[in-house]
Amino acid sequence: MEKCMACAACELECRDDGIYVYDNLAYAINEENCTRCARCYNACPVGAVVRIPNEAAV
Repeated sequence: MEKCMACAACELECRDDGIYVYDNLAYAINEENCTRCARCYNACPVGAVVRIPNEAAV
């Protein structure tokens, strides 16, 4: 979240309500709603969204 400049590009791209405002300073990912589509990752102009590889299904 250090890189986030609160431009809302990620939130505008998210179709699944997976982004929320964190402490009025930055945007964060709601893990419960995130579908890992990478739209927020691709929309972020400063690279603040970090992709974490999916865990293998059991």
